[in-house]
Amino acid sequence: MLAILMLAGFVEAVGEPEDEFVKRWTRAVAEARIGLSPLMDLNAAMAGASRHRHFPALDLRNLEVGLLIGDEESDDVPWAAAFLTALSQPPTLAGAGSAEVCELLLERHVQESTFSAGEFYTPRTVARLLVESASPRPGDRILDPACGSGGLLAAAAQRIAESGHADGATFEAYATDRSNPRLAMMNLAIHGVDQPVVGASDPVSLIQRRSSGLADLVLSNPPFNQRVEDIGIVDWPFGRPPESNANFAWLQLAWSRLSEAGTAAMIMPQGAAWSNGRQAEIRKRMIAAGAVLAIVALPPHLFYGTSVPVHIWMLARDKSRQLPPGDANDVLFIDASRLGTQAPRQPRVLSAEDIERISRRIHAWQRSPRATPEEPGFSRSVAHEEILENDGSLDPRLYIAAEQVRPATAPDLSLVLDELERHAEATSSSGVGLRKSFSMCERLTHSGIQPPRVPLRSVVDGTAEGVFENASPGVLLAGPSGSLIRADDYVEGAGVPVVMPKDLTGSGFNVASIRYIAEQQAEGLNRFRLRRGDVVLARRGELGRCAVVREEQQGWICGTGCFVLRPPAELNADYFAAYLRSPEAREWLEAHSTGSLTMKTISLNVLGELPVVLPDLGTQQAIAGAMARLDEHERLLREQLALTRQIHDDALNGILSSWR
Repeated sequence: MLAILMLAGFVEAVGEPEDEFVKRWTRAVAEARIGLSPLMDLNAAMAGASRHRHFPALDLRNLEVGLLIGDEESDDVPWAAAFLTALSQPPTLAGAGSAEVCELLLERHVQESTFSAGEFYTPRTVARLLVESASPRPGDRILDPACGSGGLLAAAAQRIAESGHADGATFEAYATDRSNPRLAMMNLAIHGVDQPVVGASDPVSLIQRRSSGLADLVLSNPPFNQRVEDIGIVDWPFGRPPESNANFAWLQLAWSRLSEAGTAAMIMPQGAAWSNGRQAEIRKRMIAAGAVLAIVALPPHLFYGTSVPVHIWMLARDKSRQLPPGDANDVLFIDASRLGTQAPRQPRVLSAEDIERISRRIHAWQRSPRATPEEPGFSRSVAHEEILENDGSLDPRLYIAAEQVRPATAPDLSLVLDELERHAEATSSSGVGLRKSFSMCERLTHSGIQPPRVPLRSVVDGTAEGVFENASPGVLLAGPSGSLIRADDYVEGAGVPVVMPKDLTGSGFNVASIRYIAEQQAEGLNRFRLRRGDVVLARRGELGRCAVVREEQQGWICGTGCFVLRPPAELNADYFAAYLRSPEAREWLEAHSTGSLTMKTISLNVLGELPVVLPDLGTQQAIAGAMARLDEHERLLREQLALTRQIHDDALNGILSSWR
């Protein structure tokens, strides 16, 4: 359809009645109206138009538009005749706008597709937001290294054209899917880009292509969490990304291709803001080098086929050229996660007012960060030092306090923590850390967006609809049956520990009465061997009792009375353990258990139905960290209480002895 739309626009704008391609087009339209196949004349019109020096695509034959090749299998294409007939009806194509019709066709294609279109199609309002935030100007060289259907560059061309000077801009585009270049090329041509060329590539080959020159602006919505081969052959400016996840390969590619005054606006998954390991180190280097200009958190449900929210990363090659002197040490954070409107069973849509609010704040901040006041609940300028103190996390929720009304019955943690900080030095230091952790949790959990409750089995399998993106499954299994480990199999002293419910504590594993089996027998139970990061759960007795396996428990055996959960990447083990100990989870387990009052039991199938509150991974990590700090603080308080009691007794004895 886009090929026909491009031809129709060219005939209407450039064609003369005496041109052969115009005559063939006119005949194709007439044939369509009376029910005859228009393909022969349509092909001839396309071939003739493509030879015209002003035709918007350099070489239509390279587009390989199958419908217009005229093979024997394409004789009966009812929609082609219907589309031609519709194009010939008023209003004219010029009146309706070729670009608008093109957008509607692409949107309809995405709605009717059975595959995920997140990396193929960027919704119009999101594309407009990126373009308004980045402000492309006439004469800019603009790059999209993962252009999909070309929507971001098309939006940039449209904005530049509004000033009447679109011809000076240079557009460079590449697609990661080799089926997309022809679609993107036609989309760009329809949006007024003169003779666009779209190649197929990937971040590794593009960063190696030094001869491609520099861009004034990079706009892109690259595929998320993509695996990239040969990533080690490139000298990455901020560090080598993992092969299993190319998010920071795309970000570094964008930055490396920028001119000295260039900026980039990239759509990234939320996880890029807080991911651990090698990605965290790259992120910290980018922050320290001043490569990060702004982070904008967008609401969920913006993209077709997924509810996953995203961030916009704005990068600068040289922040001193983007900000006033002395202000290049800050990053702008915007939390727009509550903006937009959503109709039933439709994606969320950002309004023109939403787009203006976000872009206006970015531009005002770029002119003068110090003169742009913090907007509570929406935006804040944060120094690099504070970001690095938060381990380089770029999650806007950590830095922007959500506007909220505290319920009258909510506990005042501040008063509790103020009292704790008046204790001894070690306890006081722990209290400061605890305050920071709970503040972080409050910011992350008061965004107004309710996390889903997902059955544990769906979490493990990664099958919860709209929650996981390319999830790798975990493992959930029951410990070995009694026939595999009999009572006379246990040995005294050294051996391999076997974990039973009594050995599980809130802070880990109690080895005081743990039992052992011989290493030779343990080798036959490899399926039940514990790995670092597993969660061991009691299947009988005190339900909800659990512990997370650390390095010291690596290779131990899950015993008969326990379950073992090997969480998928989307579930933090410490968060899940904390959730299992919560009143909500314990009440559910109690209600669904069998057995006597003194020995309750839960089955594996029933456990799989346990509803798990599943916030995003960054929030899980923050909650788990807060719970760990709380456990440590409790330990310090118990030690201090014991010491206080001892001092109390000693002091009283001393006073009494002075009267003897």
